[in-house]
Amino acid sequence: MPSRRDDRTYTAFPRPGWPLLAGSLGLRWRALLRLAAWSMVESLPAALSGLVIARAIDGGFLAGDFRTGLLWLGLLFAVHGVGALATRFTLAATGSVVEPLRDDLLGAVVASAVHGDGVDRSIPDSAKVARVTEQVEEVRRTTGTLLSGARRFVFTLVATTVGLLALAPSVLAVALPPVLLAIVLFAALLGTLVRRQYAAVVANEAVARSAGEALAGSRDITASRSWEAVCADTAGDFRAERAADLAMARAVALRGALTSFGSYGPLLCALAAAPLLIGGADGLTVGALVGAISYLASNIEPVMRLLTEVLGGAGLVLVVSLRRLRDTCPEPSPSRVEDTPEAVGGSDASVEVDDVAFAYGGSGRPVLDGVRLRLRHGDHLAVVGPSGIGKSTLALLLAGLARPDRGVVRVGGADPADPDVRRTDLVCLIPQEAYVLTGTLRDNVGYLCEGAPDGHLLEALANVGAAELAERLGGLDAVVDPAALSNGQRQLVALARAYASPAPVVILDEATCHLAPSDERRAEEAFRARGGTLVVIAHRIDSARRAGTILLLDGSRPLAGTHEELLSASDLYTDLVGHGEVRLSRPVP
Repeated sequence: MPSRRDDRTYTAFPRPGWPLLAGSLGLRWRALLRLAAWSMVESLPAALSGLVIARAIDGGFLAGDFRTGLLWLGLLFAVHGVGALATRFTLAATGSVVEPLRDDLLGAVVASAVHGDGVDRSIPDSAKVARVTEQVEEVRRTTGTLLSGARRFVFTLVATTVGLLALAPSVLAVALPPVLLAIVLFAALLGTLVRRQYAAVVANEAVARSAGEALAGSRDITASRSWEAVCADTAGDFRAERAADLAMARAVALRGALTSFGSYGPLLCALAAAPLLIGGADGLTVGALVGAISYLASNIEPVMRLLTEVLGGAGLVLVVSLRRLRDTCPEPSPSRVEDTPEAVGGSDASVEVDDVAFAYGGSGRPVLDGVRLRLRHGDHLAVVGPSGIGKSTLALLLAGLARPDRGVVRVGGADPADPDVRRTDLVCLIPQEAYVLTGTLRDNVGYLCEGAPDGHLLEALANVGAAELAERLGGLDAVVDPAALSNGQRQLVALARAYASPAPVVILDEATCHLAPSDERRAEEAFRARGGTLVVIAHRIDSARRAGTILLLDGSRPLAGTHEELLSASDLYTDLVGHGEVRLSRPVP
């Protein structure tokens, strides 16, 4: 297989956080200027509405000139039309600023995850997947909301202030103190909101991680009767999440109270002071007072909601998401990609399992106990046993996705769970539920062998029996919709991805269960001919017979041997063969 590495030196991205956000926005300064210009036009109704209403009342309707009053109102409608037209252009300008941010942030996250100092070079866990798929999108979405809310807040507040100064400065003097007080109190509350939102995010990630681990190992946990210990471990995470959510809810309720105070306090103050402000030589006219009230009613309330709910909501999520990304991504640095072997056959694909024991939850009955296994480069192993006996758990240990409680696991002479080991170049695990990316077929098959030539990817598809599927989809450039593929088709794509990868050890954990027996045979024979070591968690007896060595997990003493040797040595294996499938629904007592 051609090497997918070269002597490229990767550029160091800024660490995900405020510097990256500021740098990304700084590169789009022209779009920001366009956004500001259109925002000024959009704010014209906020600046002119009270003035126009005052003229319509004082110079039109109260003076008995209805035609003049209607003309002023017509002007007001025209101004609102101009503002609505400007809104269309502000949305486009906002998109041109925000959309590239996602690419910048994803680049920084991936660079940190792959090339960061002290990075755990492993297959991404659920927390990392959640961070990339949810928090990056959250930053993009909240940045757009925050940018839109911030510009409306600034320009609407400035326009309203200018309008009130021109029309009724005395009303501004009465209405401004409640607004300023609400802003000061909200600023004091922000620190509490950030801390509680961050605590809620961390607690939610802990629940997702513990619940996901329990779900992934549910069969083995049931068989080993470890649910009590697992539930005790996860219950603490759920209680912590509940406490964090309740604390956040109390802070949000206080934020809502400040919003109401800042929204309606100025209007109530202006109405209470109206008898003192209207009439007299220096007093306000009826039209001026109505215009000033319209400023407060139509502009101040939305402005305060923008400040406390949009800026205090989206802004809060943005601050917490960026902080979480910063805290969970290591500092990236330029790094040279290591060379990998030219072909799988040149890599060390030995597997050693020595006296391994493992229990979910760290206590209770072990799922695996006393497992010993040695595979040489090029061996083909089938793992069989009843459901819940620990076959998938053994696959996780071999792939380095779990650590044994006792014993040693080595693949290619290295501990696959060691954070300094690049697992994707050592071992490839394909689970029963195959994952297909939303992207091109090339993206899917070449996911683990970046830069591999098309010929190599097409060869992988052909060898595992997916050439016809690739042709039907439209070739390597075809966009794959995972929902449109059957379970078997998704497994073929995942098998081709594993075949194309540089990993010398491939583990198929019932990865062919949705294929016909003939297609399963073709895929397994392709992996044997590929070179390296093949481990199959078998679900059909024919799959076990094709293996050079069979490992039987029986709940008491694991046995290894050929098909004929296990028929003579194990009643359980004989029972499994008689059923035609190498698993039973009943757990081992």
